[in-house]
Amino acid sequence: MKILVVKVAAIGDFLMATPALRALKRAPEVSAVHLLAGRSIAAVAGGHPDVDRVFFLDDRRIFHGNPLSRAVEVLRISRTLRRQKYDVGINFHRDWRFSIILLLAGCRRRIGFRRGPVNPLLLTDSVSVEGIKHHLFHYCDPLKVLGVFCLDFKMAFPLDGGAEEAAARKFLDPEGLADYVVLAPGGAANVKEEMGSRRWPSENFSVLAGLLLRSGRRVVLVGSGPDAVIAARVKAEQPAAVDLTGRTTLAEAAAILKRSQGVVCNDAGLMHLAAAVGARVISIFGPTHPDEKKPLGEGSVAIWKGEELECSPCYHEGAFPKCNHLTCLRKITPQEVFQTAESMLGEDKGKAEGREREERGKKREDGEKPSHH
Repeated sequence: MKILVVKVAAIGDFLMATPALRALKRAPEVSAVHLLAGRSIAAVAGGHPDVDRVFFLDDRRIFHGNPLSRAVEVLRISRTLRRQKYDVGINFHRDWRFSIILLLAGCRRRIGFRRGPVNPLLLTDSVSVEGIKHHLFHYCDPLKVLGVFCLDFKMAFPLDGGAEEAAARKFLDPEGLADYVVLAPGGAANVKEEMGSRRWPSENFSVLAGLLLRSGRRVVLVGSGPDAVIAARVKAEQPAAVDLTGRTTLAEAAAILKRSQGVVCNDAGLMHLAAAVGARVISIFGPTHPDEKKPLGEGSVAIWKGEELECSPCYHEGAFPKCNHLTCLRKITPQEVFQTAESMLGEDKGKAEGREREERGKKREDGEKPSHH
């Protein structure tokens, strides 16, 4: 069974889909797993170990081009895919329009999501996406139609030791960074849309950075190029922070996240990247219910005040409404996040001290053993 999966945009969403890709790759009845992705996520989708081949389309044209240019891009990629002769196509987007590509690519069986009881016309099979459910599990649901089940829900971002060491030499060693906390004040933007309503105010990140610095912590700012303006505001108020925003590749950012003591970030792509490489995350949620996207790793914490508001969560049908007050985010204070971080880091200190005590005790016991010479 040769399968085509469509997952075009958003780094975080792609990472949440990796458990499903892994399950497909390992299924005995699946001969090949191909992926159709947007060029905007090439850094995370290209060369992924659970995908046999990746095809890229111009997702900027798909989301922002005129009707003619969109149609040309759809026909171009569909013609290329049709030569592959797929048995099954799976649309990992809730947008029914991507199912057109599956149809034009000649996928005999087309699986995707639906809202309500009626199967979408372009699909042969569909699964419901109603209610609050983590997207990791949503992406695994369409596989059940094929009798394939996800048994491992860990997100995957391959990062080899050589690349990790190279990133450390390039960015961490020159700053003398061994123990540090990462702040990612930007994000919540992809090729499709800018979602500022998901970002905790930059002034709050500035206050948090100050609290961490005054407590003796080192602070590193990380983000992509478009986040530089936000990070610059934090850096201006907290010059002791190390700003790496826009200076790293995605893999280098992953290495920096992995080596950190902890990461504080918005509900954004770097949140998922940090979780994928095993970092502990303090994620700040506003319009999205955290049970849909929060990191599931041990030690990670999601902070959300939406349960106290009638208007939150306001994320609905894949869209974020415009908001001029951001009450759900502003109710989260820097002091609260700082205390959460201190609790997380304090556990590290306690564990380290416990290990030291055990080692000292073991050395004393070894030293007290009688000699048999």
